[in-house]
Amino acid sequence: MLLNYPCNNHTVSLDYGHDATNDPLISDFYKVFDNKHPGVDFDLLEGTDVLASFDGIVVRCENHKGMGNTIGIRNGNILALYAHLSEILVKLGEKVKAGSLIGKSGNTGTATTSPHLHFELRDLRFKELKEMVFKPEFEKEIQNYKFTFNYKVNNTSSKKNLVKLATLYFGNPDYKFKIKDENKLKFNTKDELPQDLEVIIPNYWNPIILRI
Repeated sequence: MLLNYPCNNHTVSLDYGHDATNDPLISDFYKVFDNKHPGVDFDLLEGTDVLASFDGIVVRCENHKGMGNTIGIRNGNILALYAHLSEILVKLGEKVKAGSLIGKSGNTGTATTSPHLHFELRDLRFKELKEMVFKPEFEKEIQNYKFTFNYKVNNTSSKKNLVKLATLYFGNPDYKFKIKDENKLKFNTKDELPQDLEVIIPNYWNPIILRI
């Protein structure tokens, strides 16, 4: 899967892996990532077009405390985050094409000091946040891309069922039957899934199986 730039202005203001330990302005932003910048920041004026970096499905549209207005788009095991936006122009569960307009850059959230776009890639096969993030290599194929991936059920923080997994990985609970059929599961869609059950998370573009 090819990774496109998420904006037309490719000026990078903060690169992936920047050590913020001794930076008085941003030293508190990336503690969960061992003070390393987990993405790439693009120097954009507020209101600049933000573009989808690959085909995918919108799984996050939210106002995050640190990242502000944030969009998450998934394809296979890869999640792209677009943060600090002034506007979100897509909705949960929407399928988008690479290069399509998804939002406008901004300066929202507490983990920012000036208008810019924070772009971040995560590999959803990993459990911990600091293990998920990896360096974006633009205009190249994403080497660790997988069409499907396995999720191990973890009920520690919240109880998981097929509805929750569909909402998390597709932005749309209607995909619950897609996950159920992919895994040939006998559980009802609202039944709590067993701890540590391995569930295959299918990709988004095959037809949705809709049932009552």
